[in-house]
Amino acid sequence: MVVLQHKHSLFLIDLNPKYPHDEQVYDDEEDLMIKQAFQCLCARCEQEITYLHMYYYKCDQCDYSLHKLCEKIPTKLQHASHSAHSLTLFLDESLGQCHICKSTPLYKQLKYQCSRCMFNICLHCATGDVQYHIIYHPSHQHPLIPVCRQRKILTECDACGKEHKGVFYECITCFHFLIHKDCVFQPKRLLIQDGTYGRFSHTHPLVLTYSFPIVDQKAKFYPTCRVCDNSFSENENLWVYKCDKCRYYAHTDCANAIHKPSSSNSESNEDSGKSIAYFCNVLIARHIFFHQLYKFMLVHRVVLNTP
Repeated sequence: MVVLQHKHSLFLIDLNPKYPHDEQVYDDEEDLMIKQAFQCLCARCEQEITYLHMYYYKCDQCDYSLHKLCEKIPTKLQHASHSAHSLTLFLDESLGQCHICKSTPLYKQLKYQCSRCMFNICLHCATGDVQYHIIYHPSHQHPLIPVCRQRKILTECDACGKEHKGVFYECITCFHFLIHKDCVFQPKRLLIQDGTYGRFSHTHPLVLTYSFPIVDQKAKFYPTCRVCDNSFSENENLWVYKCDKCRYYAHTDCANAIHKPSSSNSESNEDSGKSIAYFCNVLIARHIFFHQLYKFMLVHRVVLNTP
C-alpha cells in the first residue's frame, strides 16, 4: 500500500508534558488513568500510538494521526542503491526481504519501493533511521527503544521476571533495563476478574506499580499473591498489581493472565493451558477445603448440642 502525503497541516501533540514526574504531580488519579489509556492508530504504519510514545502528530481538520517518527519519513526518496528511479514509501504487508541488508521483518513495516523494478529497501538502509518508536515509560527515567531478540533465545524480562522471546524495550542509557513488549503495554489499571477469566474477584481496580520494596512488604506483614499464593520477596523490583486500601496484591502475570507475555505460539498455547489448569486446581482445592470445613462445623455443632 503506497503512503501518500496528507493534504492538511499536522500539529505536534505532547501526551505527557510532565514526564518523567507524571505519576507524582497528578493530584487526580482518575485524570492520570484517562491520559494513560489514550491510544489511536497511526495512518502510515498502522500501529498504535499510545500514551507511552509521548509525542504524535494530529490533523485538526480530520481524523488523521501519525507517530512522530512516521511524520518525518519522506514519501519519495532518491537512493544511491537504485539511482535509475525514485523510491516510494509503502507499507509492506508481504514481509518481503530488504534487497540491501536481506533482513525479513516480523510484521508489516514501512519500506521504500520501486514499483517498476520490484526493488524495495527497509527504512534503516534507506535513511539510517530505525523504524521502531521510542517510548517514555513511567517505570524508568530514560527513553526505551524496541529491540528484537532472536526467536530461539530466551531473555529475562525485568518487569515480570520471566523469560520470553521477541520484541523487548531496552534502555540504551544504562543498558540494564529490558522489558518484554507485552509487559510494557499492560494496562495501568484492571479488574482482576477481567484478567483471570472471572476466577478471582476484587471490588476495586488493581493499580500497576513498578516495584514492591521489602520495607513495604514488611510493613504489610509480607503479603502473598492472591492468585498463586507465592511471596513477592524474591525480587522487590518486579512489577505488581495492588489495591493498597484492601492489601490485595498479585503478580502481573497472575492478575493479567489474558495478556500474559508469551515467547512463541506453541508456548503461548501451553502457558494458556497451564493457566486454565492451574485456576481449575485452585478452585477445586478451595471447594474441597470449604466442604470439609462445613462438614467439620456440622459435626462440631452436633457434639456441642449432645447432652
